[in-house]
Amino acid sequence: MACPATPRDLKQMVRDGLSTLLFSFGYKTGIIDAFIKIQQPCTAEELSQKSEKKLRYLQEWLSGMIGAGIVKLHEDGKYSLPYEEALLRQWGDVSSVIPIFYEQFPKLENVIAEDGPNGYGYYEPFLKWLDAYRSPDILQAWNQNFLVPVVELKQEKDFTLLDIGCGYGKHTREVAKLYPTCTLYGIDTDQVSIDQAKMELAKGGPQNIQYSCMKATELPPEWTDKFDFVFMNDVLHDAYGVDDILREFKRVLKPDGYGAVFDPPVSSYPEKQANDENAQFYMPFSLFSCLPVSSLGENGNGYGIGWGYERRKQKIEEHGFTLVKISEDINTIQEGIVFQKNVKQGYS
Repeated sequence: MACPATPRDLKQMVRDGLSTLLFSFGYKTGIIDAFIKIQQPCTAEELSQKSEKKLRYLQEWLSGMIGAGIVKLHEDGKYSLPYEEALLRQWGDVSSVIPIFYEQFPKLENVIAEDGPNGYGYYEPFLKWLDAYRSPDILQAWNQNFLVPVVELKQEKDFTLLDIGCGYGKHTREVAKLYPTCTLYGIDTDQVSIDQAKMELAKGGPQNIQYSCMKATELPPEWTDKFDFVFMNDVLHDAYGVDDILREFKRVLKPDGYGAVFDPPVSSYPEKQANDENAQFYMPFSLFSCLPVSSLGENGNGYGIGWGYERRKQKIEEHGFTLVKISEDINTIQEGIVFQKNVKQGYS
């Protein structure tokens, strides 16, 4: 899809960005939470008391939100926030990443320079934001939409599953609850994340999980042909050493096992990214986090979300995997790529 003949109004784009900043501030400081809980419409004084914020500052925030068309001003001078709570919380959570990205401006300015370093590692506040954003409800819905259809390909109750790039382990725990008779392994290269995952597990979580700190490019020799399923959720585009990772996928999968990688559904090609809501939403995450992290390899050529569905699919096929259709045609841009190894080609 080509860009429109008339480009976007830059003035309006910046105004919308400033309004998003105000909305994010209101969410982070509890003003929106107070709005949700109070009986609407309400006066500024009532909202000030409920949110425990100074009236004058609150009035300024309300004026900005009225100007943006987010808060409604009634004829009697009262205010309301005319959105469902779930919607406010969903996009409030998303908007709270904006200050975190701003904190990374100096690092991004450094690596984008022609003579700058290749990239930088994960930013801990971003990882904590991501972990908080992925609530149990979101993860459970994701499992039903994406993981369950893959697991049903084998129709086995007692399977083994490897979660590569498990982070703090929240998603792995939700999978373990869904499949209590299976055996799960969660691995990550970050020791702090694995320590946190083990700590959460020790509080009384599911006991069919083993967490380990290791590289996906160097899995244990004894894991050959071990797993029924190996998956990476929102990780492959962050990685460097992708070829080594896919070789290890092939080695540790059982002959009849399934691999699956899930990444943002963005095309590899700019002409298909134009006017695309997924590209608009996900590419800022890639610029501030995914691309710098994936650029830490020896050649400095990172993948990031802009690597895209088509090139990611091509890379998997280059390693001799056979792609498996789940619901959509495999040539349709989507989150998941499911595949099996061609056992005749071995592990090379």
